[in-house]
Amino acid sequence: MKKLAYLIIAFLGFGSVANAQAVRDRNVIPLAVNLNQVLRMSITDGGNIEFTFNSIDDYRFGLSGDAGTSGSANPATSDPMYLSNFIIASSTRWELSYGSEEATFIGTDNPANTLTLDNVGFTLVSNGVHVFGTEITSAPTVDGTEVSALEQFPIVLITDNGDPLSSAGDVLDNDFTIIWRCGTAEVGAAPATMNPVVLLEQNPSPTPDRYVTNVLFELAAL
Repeated sequence: MKKLAYLIIAFLGFGSVANAQAVRDRNVIPLAVNLNQVLRMSITDGGNIEFTFNSIDDYRFGLSGDAGTSGSANPATSDPMYLSNFIIASSTRWELSYGSEEATFIGTDNPANTLTLDNVGFTLVSNGVHVFGTEITSAPTVDGTEVSALEQFPIVLITDNGDPLSSAGDVLDNDFTIIWRCGTAEVGAAPATMNPVVLLEQNPSPTPDRYVTNVLFELAAL
């Protein structure tokens, strides 16, 4: 009888071990990824451009930041008075629109005096890793190969061309120079061409005045 009691106790002990639950503990560390959009444009130089015509040759040939031939674009050999440099840093694909705030230049001495926008033109140079025809494209300047006349805002100046690498990048990727000119009558293959008549030969002759407009730039994500 005593042996039987020990045997029953032994089985009961085995059963309690077999039914025991493993001890567990659980903790949580919240983990998040915040992708804040970066979209910045900075004009680093040439934020104020002014053409001053002081001689007959100025009126006959115009003033240009381009020291080369018509339509060329080489900032290293250009007049810095007529250059604007800007950089773009973007975490996403982007598009840059530009254009004159007004439909014409407006006289400051007499606001009734106007000068057409197409007397001013520009070429565009990509100095960064992103080049025209690969990651980016510029329709107004035919990818930087033609002189485009100034137009009224908004005109898409630079956009992503759909390449898988995209236009996203830092300021080393997206670095640009605008080479301005006025009265040079450079007519090429750009969608918007400059006035084909130099200031000296325009009829009626432009009224002497200081003509101004603001050129707007707007950067947007794609």
